[in-house]
Amino acid sequence: MKRFLNRKIRKEAREVILRVLYSYDIRKEDMLSIFEDYIKKEKFNSKVKEYARNVIEGISQNLQTIDNIIQDYLEDWRLERLGYIERALLRLGVYELLFNELSKDETVGRKFADILNLAKCYLISETPLKFINGVLSRIYKTKVGNLN
Repeated sequence: MKRFLNRKIRKEAREVILRVLYSYDIRKEDMLSIFEDYIKKEKFNSKVKEYARNVIEGISQNLQTIDNIIQDYLEDWRLERLGYIERALLRLGVYELLFNELSKDETVGRKFADILNLAKCYLISETPLKFINGVLSRIYKTKVGNLN
């Protein structure tokens, strides 16, 4: 897959990924099977599908590590107590920030903006948005460095 992708493609793919992660938590089925079912019902650009598939495969392969990282940064919370959307956003955010080789050319700020814009679309109040931003910021600062 080409390393440099259009911002619109990544943004659309991230929404697909969020929906798959949300469904995964509810259905407890294989992530890739959920993804395949989802893309059969909706029409997406082939690049969106390819990027989403790569990220979903990566999240699936690294899910335990991703969940452990998130849990380490939750203050007075357990991962399983978070809402489905919050958990899906954190999983997507951690993967994009720490694991995804396909988005290395994208700025950290752009990744944060996409995750937080998704959060604004799917969350009812400002509180979980701030929570997600805080957790992802702490993870990134500790694991990678400054957010500059």
